[in-house]
Amino acid sequence: MKKAVIIGGGIAGAQAASAISGMDVTLIVGEPYLPYYRMRIEEILSGKEPEGLEMHPQSWYEEKGIHVISGVAKRIADSSVILEDGRSIPYDRLLIATGSNARVLDIPGGRRRIFTLRTASDAIALRDALSSAKSFAVIGGGLLGLEAASAVAEDFRIPVSVIESAPWILPRQLDESSAAILQSKLAEKGVDVIVSGTVASADDSSVTLKDGRTIDADVLCLSVGVEAAKRIAEESGIECGRAIKVDHSLRTSMENVYAAGDAAELDGRLFGLAMHAREMGAAAAKAMTGEDVDYRPSEPSALLKVAGIDVISFGIPEGEMKVEEDGDRRRTFFIEDGVIRGAVLLNDKASMMAVKAMIGREAE
Repeated sequence: MKKAVIIGGGIAGAQAASAISGMDVTLIVGEPYLPYYRMRIEEILSGKEPEGLEMHPQSWYEEKGIHVISGVAKRIADSSVILEDGRSIPYDRLLIATGSNARVLDIPGGRRRIFTLRTASDAIALRDALSSAKSFAVIGGGLLGLEAASAVAEDFRIPVSVIESAPWILPRQLDESSAAILQSKLAEKGVDVIVSGTVASADDSSVTLKDGRTIDADVLCLSVGVEAAKRIAEESGIECGRAIKVDHSLRTSMENVYAAGDAAELDGRLFGLAMHAREMGAAAAKAMTGEDVDYRPSEPSALLKVAGIDVISFGIPEGEMKVEEDGDRRRTFFIEDGVIRGAVLLNDKASMMAVKAMIGREAE
């Protein structure tokens, strides 16, 4: 039986492992845990252990015939994946689904330690630091940073700040007015959000902004985006740009090697949403087993929950705005040339499918 090897236990890798049929499947994960839902790691800050976030129990992989190996993949050579501990895993088809790494900033000021929040191990280290913290700040008003801030405010009862350089939080998903509503809800939970704030320096007790303001933070976390984890591909001679370059069959420049999820670059585009990771994992599984694949990414959408509020976005939040409000429910449509290009829903999960079907149609 031919061997399929997958590097990476995120959504793309796990989806591919579950979808491949007729091959012996090995899944290499870089952490000492079974694949888990990374978008829920703020729950670890609240006391949950990584095992509580697992996508599937060990028995599920055994029933599927998926061999899960814990180890760090170092390089690809002679149709084998070489791990840091020297083990060599042979393959007939290989999928690189290594995801992305947290971006870091070089902040002046001599601060000894700045945390990131990308892996379960990161979350455990941050939780340990918070156990004796007096104040906490997150640099970056994206989804993960906001969820972490909300969790810390609720569970640790210490002053919490979020510093966002853009004019409003979640700028990729929300329009300004929807973001303002969410920001007020975060304030009710004890999270002070600072927008258009640029960090100048940080010491071990505070962060100083370029406008001179000082924010208390004896624990500081960066949540300023990610960078594709492409190192193994680069060092193995696979063509890369900002991520690992693939065609519409998810094939890389190396024979029998594919890439999917955050680690992949298609037509110059990067992907940072779970929906695309899932799609690409499924498409790569088909391609690896010999099916003809012409992957075309779906229009972006995101279902989030921040500070107890359901936040759903479709398409691109740009163009003329049309707002519908019903109590605490809010729907914002973005219209360009008479066509609905995007939408944002707050506290209106029931309308999700109906609104999704409206994207790309003419506005009434």
